[in-house]
Amino acid sequence: MAHSDNANAVKAVNVNSDEVRKDDSILESSTKAADLAADTKMVTGEQAGWFHWHEPGTSAEEKRLLFKLDWYLLSFSCLMYFVKQLDQNNVSNAYVSGMSEELGFGPGNELSWMNTYFNIGVILGGSLANLIITVVRPRYWLNGCLFAWSLLVLFLYKCNSAHQYYILRFFIGLFESAAWPGVMYCIGSWYRRSELARRSGLFVVSGVLGQMFSGYLQSALYSGMEGKAGLSAWRWLFIFDFIIAVPVVIYGLICFPDTPHTTTAFYFNEWERQRARERIEEEGRKPIGKMNLSVIYRIFGSWQVYAFTAAYSFWTLTCGSYIIQYFTLYLKSTKMYSVPQINSIPTAVGAVNFIVMISTGFIADKMGRRGPICFAVGCLLTFVYAVLTVWTVPHAFRLAVFILAGCYGCYTPLLAGWANEACGGDQQKRAFVLGFMVSVGQAVVIPFQQLQMPSSQAPEFKQTHGWPSSLAWVIALTLWTGIGLPFLQKWRSSKDKSEDIEESYLE
Repeated sequence: MAHSDNANAVKAVNVNSDEVRKDDSILESSTKAADLAADTKMVTGEQAGWFHWHEPGTSAEEKRLLFKLDWYLLSFSCLMYFVKQLDQNNVSNAYVSGMSEELGFGPGNELSWMNTYFNIGVILGGSLANLIITVVRPRYWLNGCLFAWSLLVLFLYKCNSAHQYYILRFFIGLFESAAWPGVMYCIGSWYRRSELARRSGLFVVSGVLGQMFSGYLQSALYSGMEGKAGLSAWRWLFIFDFIIAVPVVIYGLICFPDTPHTTTAFYFNEWERQRARERIEEEGRKPIGKMNLSVIYRIFGSWQVYAFTAAYSFWTLTCGSYIIQYFTLYLKSTKMYSVPQINSIPTAVGAVNFIVMISTGFIADKMGRRGPICFAVGCLLTFVYAVLTVWTVPHAFRLAVFILAGCYGCYTPLLAGWANEACGGDQQKRAFVLGFMVSVGQAVVIPFQQLQMPSSQAPEFKQTHGWPSSLAWVIALTLWTGIGLPFLQKWRSSKDKSEDIEESYLE
């Protein structure tokens, strides 16, 4: 349990680690202390405006610590996620840039199956990968996974049949499953609650840039590399993706700082290492969980694993993460645009995603609440999907709505930061919840995408009622994250505090 002058919230519940003997009791006390600290925020020094990077009263030494974290931790995290999203979207860009014609895919669902096998890999790897990261140093684990999937991406350029793509996409998904929850776990290990949302937002924004860059890269390759060395331009995309990943792996092995309690990073001095640990402990988030049999009860006996898994599943079932793919297929179906235009125009979705993600991250950190933001974005998405459900609107309006759908992306950093906070100091529970919510989210979207949004029915999905189905999930997402989840967290927090007060009287 944290001991510092700023830990008044922890003292108020009369919980002290010296009075607790069993691991389960320690975990329970840490979670309660974290919840109380969140409800009783103390602002020291001058009141800050909306646009600030450090909390009021932050010392010059601590600002230097945060600068190093932002420079090394966030830079690698962003580069890794950039590569991940680049590699995740390259198949869609290749598909509309000559792959389907050259390999004779025809009007089938090959692209949907490539996504499906990728998602199966993510499902199987997500939760396990994030438990491994609590045992193996993150800089070895994350960089090892990054190199493995990048090497498999390179092999894609040699494929000549759909089944070869299915196999490689499965293993790419298996290794890529470590990236998002793994980095979110590390970010949650270093930053305070009031710092999490904007940093998480910056991290996910790098993925948005990866999506955009994939389109620009394919456009450039289509114009400049077609036929070079006897290869089609879409095959060169996979080669360049691997080349981009190699320096990121080298940088990560040298500079990624692991976690506050395990770091040996060369750029931290002893005071900075100690202060990094104290910052987290002051919020009741000292890493106190152990990898033993109690982890099963700690995870599946908690409300967090079910609440955040449901939230993330509702988000994936909107199929928002595939909106760029559907947009490219729509542009191709109009026969109004060239291949470079089909790859470039959908990058505007990423621009909207970028703006919304950054702004909502700042607002969430300032408000200390995520529910109202999720509700507001959900209302905007409801309008977007309602228009796509109607479909019979002018072409220009439909283009604008597809682009506006880019606001969907802010849910991932908001939910990740929210889960990091809610799980407190239990490192295994926090790691598992972040991985499990992604795995289940990918699991439920597989049958939905195949049945409701198959690529052969794109872009209208009229026979399968794809857009109306997605609209229903958008409404569920809006209500759960905007109203249900905040209410549940508040109720559980109040219940835990009441139980703790009763225990203090008994003592």
